[in-house]
Amino acid sequence: MSEIVNDLDGKTLSNSNKSVLDELSALIWGTSLFGGKITGALNSGILGQLSLAQLSHLFIIWRNATFLPQNSRVRLIFIEALIKGIIVALHPSQFHQTDLFAPAHPIKGSEYSQIQAWLKRRVTALRQEAFDSYESKCWLKNIIQSPVLCGSAEEILSLDIRTRSHELQGLKKQIETELYIDALPERIRNDFRSDWLPSVSLILSETLQKNQLLADFLEDETENFAAFQWDVLSTTEDVKGVINQIKNILGHPQNYLSFIQIVNFDSEAISQEIQKLDNKDSGLSSLIEDVSKTNSQRISLTDSKVEKVLELLENSQEFEGSTSKQERVEEDLTNPPNFSPSRFSPERKRVPVASVVLTGLPVPRAESSLNAMRPIWRCVNTLSGHSDSVVSVAFGQQNGGPERRSPYLVVSGSWDKSINIWQLKNLEQSQGLPDSITDNSASIYSVAISPDRQFLATGCADSTVRLWHLPTNRRLHILTGHSVPIYSVAFSPNGEILASGSGDQTIKLWQVSTGELLGTLIGHSSFVYSVTFSPDGELLVSGSTDKTIKIWQLKTQKLVRTLMGNSPVTSVALSPNSHVLASASRDETIKLWQIQGSASDGGTRAAPTRTLRGHTAEVLCVAISPRSPVLASGSHDKTIKLWHLETGELIGTLTGHFDSVNAVAFSSDGHFLASGSHDKTVKIWRPFY
Repeated sequence: MSEIVNDLDGKTLSNSNKSVLDELSALIWGTSLFGGKITGALNSGILGQLSLAQLSHLFIIWRNATFLPQNSRVRLIFIEALIKGIIVALHPSQFHQTDLFAPAHPIKGSEYSQIQAWLKRRVTALRQEAFDSYESKCWLKNIIQSPVLCGSAEEILSLDIRTRSHELQGLKKQIETELYIDALPERIRNDFRSDWLPSVSLILSETLQKNQLLADFLEDETENFAAFQWDVLSTTEDVKGVINQIKNILGHPQNYLSFIQIVNFDSEAISQEIQKLDNKDSGLSSLIEDVSKTNSQRISLTDSKVEKVLELLENSQEFEGSTSKQERVEEDLTNPPNFSPSRFSPERKRVPVASVVLTGLPVPRAESSLNAMRPIWRCVNTLSGHSDSVVSVAFGQQNGGPERRSPYLVVSGSWDKSINIWQLKNLEQSQGLPDSITDNSASIYSVAISPDRQFLATGCADSTVRLWHLPTNRRLHILTGHSVPIYSVAFSPNGEILASGSGDQTIKLWQVSTGELLGTLIGHSSFVYSVTFSPDGELLVSGSTDKTIKIWQLKTQKLVRTLMGNSPVTSVALSPNSHVLASASRDETIKLWQIQGSASDGGTRAAPTRTLRGHTAEVLCVAISPRSPVLASGSHDKTIKLWHLETGELIGTLTGHFDSVNAVAFSSDGHFLASGSHDKTVKIWRPFY
């Protein structure tokens, strides 16, 4: 404790910051690569083609090279990014009432002095590290080091997702400990914890765009990786593609930092603060000037004094008191998996990019050309915006011809009582904040979009169904009549009737235009979890925790058939031709029922045609593609599985969510799949051929 006190009163400087940049570089490369892979932010482009093993090798090459003393200029860039990120995360625009962005109660007086003293200590210590001898924390004795910081590619690959996330979280907490953030005023401490890492990420993305030194460093080290990965990276254009991709993800920290922290920061606001810092505006410039009074001149890559020190560092073959350690560092860095000390040269043998089976979905062995052409589905986007579990997602119909097709419309409902609406022309591009409807008094359990995209229906925990005019987000009707929460809502194919299934064991039918109750279907003996219309609009199918599926004739509102299962039914879906009915259940299976005879007669086999097994926990949702014989299922086991509807064969497993997958929905053109999860995100997936 005395070490902290001495550091804070300015009499001495702690050595705890000695290797904070080692931790920072490992944290940045680790979260951007592994976090981006898991959240889907990197599942396109060259990086999306790398297996986890390849990604682990690329990570240690970048990490180890950043550690090297001859790359001191790169370490200096990280120091400047951290210093700048620390300043931005303090949001100094709060410090002066005259600032345009100042809050009603600005920070001032003793708190300002406390922040200023803390910042001076941190900046001094970090700048001192830029000129200290190199000593990796990996060689400190009697300290258990993170495998992400010191381990080999094989050790990192052996970690499961949760452990890898915890290790990276540990690095972040260690950096925060070494920055002594507990010395900050309590009312800004939590915001600082949330904002400093995304601030550094945004600054490094900006640096990659403006500073050729960092870009060249990454290109060189990626080329080292490419020397052993010709099947993935065969040209300089491929290498540049990797750099552009990492620059993009660093510029959108909300898309990957959910791997290690709650995404409760505002990237746009942070970007504005960075811009103000660059322009030395208002409160920011005042704070910087105050800090600079008792600190050395700002480190600059064009500073002649700094250049001289860097030259000495880079040309030095020995470091005082650390010769043996340096030898161990060099030995370790010359023999990691797929690491080559040589740079990428024009003479390197070029080979065509080979077809690669990527991680994500297994490609089963098969003899037919159909199986040979089977697509591989990958996550292409992660939509964030909810603060609690996403329990329902829906795609709107795409109207218009190919030349004037309407944008994709994705709606999600959450326990946070909000409805998020995305209208996206390109589902693969990073998006800003969605339109959000927050005029709800209870959690949203189900959402549905009318075929003409004019109406949105929501089933709520307060036993109401709400109808909204989608183009204006205006509420039209609150439909009352159910006595417990609404778990499912669905529009008829012509958009005139809305069905709602409730925990009160009933299904109600409503006139969309007027909100009038048309009838109540009674027959289930437990919660109705799912309702869906047949494509011709003649039938309504309902699934219940009473272990039955019931088929109703819409015109007469009569029950025409009951299908008996052996486990509570959580979701039902009908194929586009109404020939196959799929049901999900809590016994970890999906059942396929072949519908025979006249649809209006509700003809079906008495028992399921096929039972699909593969999930390791209860199956929560199913959806059938409108354009291909593909069934998607989401489960409490955190995965989505894709099945061939006609053969029942498992096509593949989609991983990336951190918690239960509560909802799945296909786009009307069948090109995309949306999934909602307890991890508070919506993910967009598409097939690659």
